[in-house]
Amino acid sequence: MSTPTPGAAPTTAADAYSSATERSRLALGAARRRLPTGLSRQTLVFAPHPFVARRGDGAYLEDLDGRRYLDFVNNYTSLIHGHSHEPSRRAMDEAFARSPAPGAPTALELDFAEEIARRVGSIEWVRFAVTGTEAVLYALRAARAFTGRRRILKFEGGFHGGVDDVQVSIGAAPMEAGTFGPGIPATGGLGTVDTVVAVYNDSASLRAAMAAHRDELAAVIVEPFLGNAALIAAHDEFLAEIRQLTTAAGALMVLDEIQSCRLGYGGAQERLAFGPDLTTMGKTIGGGTPLALVGGRRDVMEVFDGFDPAVRQTGTFNAFPASLAAGLATLTDWQRDDVERLNARGRALREELTRVFAAHGVAAHVGGQGSMFNISLIDRPVATYRDFAAADASGWQRLHHELLVRGVYLSARGTGCLSTAMQEADVARLVAAMDDALSTVENDGTRS
Repeated sequence: MSTPTPGAAPTTAADAYSSATERSRLALGAARRRLPTGLSRQTLVFAPHPFVARRGDGAYLEDLDGRRYLDFVNNYTSLIHGHSHEPSRRAMDEAFARSPAPGAPTALELDFAEEIARRVGSIEWVRFAVTGTEAVLYALRAARAFTGRRRILKFEGGFHGGVDDVQVSIGAAPMEAGTFGPGIPATGGLGTVDTVVAVYNDSASLRAAMAAHRDELAAVIVEPFLGNAALIAAHDEFLAEIRQLTTAAGALMVLDEIQSCRLGYGGAQERLAFGPDLTTMGKTIGGGTPLALVGGRRDVMEVFDGFDPAVRQTGTFNAFPASLAAGLATLTDWQRDDVERLNARGRALREELTRVFAAHGVAAHVGGQGSMFNISLIDRPVATYRDFAAADASGWQRLHHELLVRGVYLSARGTGCLSTAMQEADVARLVAAMDDALSTVENDGTRS
């Protein structure tokens, strides 16, 4: 991590940002005495150092140096109403006051499950978890118990949390179109992985993988868009083919809606003419608190049922009352009109950013879905994982620093999302900041 020379004028945006966030840099350095990298979440690491948050309010975050950032990260899509949404905070406080963790079921569990079932037609029964990783873990375990099979199929570039079976082929070199293969570990320390990987949105790859492993597959897990790879959307026809092939093979279709559930009142799947067997959800549904779930067909979910279930799913903080209360308050303020309004604002933002890049003659693809967007510096549309892998990461890093200096916070991989706390002026501020940042980079080739 670079550190500007004391007393010297910053020469790059990275230097300017580092100088302006001195307290964050020192705090992270001190934290390294007890914490690897000084923090607890690898996603938040970027050069020269992330800022350390002190508080958040509405659309803004404030760091230890008192700098305010217009927050388009929103804790990686989970803060649909921004920071400190008053109804969610009040509901959480009331639930906590009754008992933070009663060690017994609460009425909030049924209330929340009914709300999810009203919104998502494919979900009949629900089991709650704390994190999306756990929801995926139990979805895959349920699929194995229900089918009596072991193997899982996922897609390159797909991210499904920290479960060993799906911590493969996330940032690996792109596969050839039409092919499939074993998963390439995305981290050290994985156990035995029984996963086959196919190419996203590639019918030939999917069919070849299914044909080769038809009688071994417990489940195919897929995201409606690649949340870790430029938000590339699955074609409806591709999802329909997964549905058809899994049904024919006696395998389950697991739709990972942990990120995409913000795209519609009933998640991304509400636009489809069919439903998955199991769905995982998280992030948005918790109102900024740790909450996730796996839900789906009753006959599949019955593997969790009874005094001696086929799959034992438990956890000290599952269905944490404060999280359920905050989530219900969040969903109460997230009705169809709210979804459509924010999605329309997201579409308009993508169009404006596309216009700004074109005006500066900078090759870029501004993609995304609904209220989410991704910026990739590349001279063609990002339609495949191969396109995503070819984008100019170092060029984006320069722009990321320029935006941070201007008090605008996007993720280090170029992804952002809107919250209902944002006004038109906030969205316009991002567009203006990008315009100004591109002008600076254009006029000063040394600034980075």
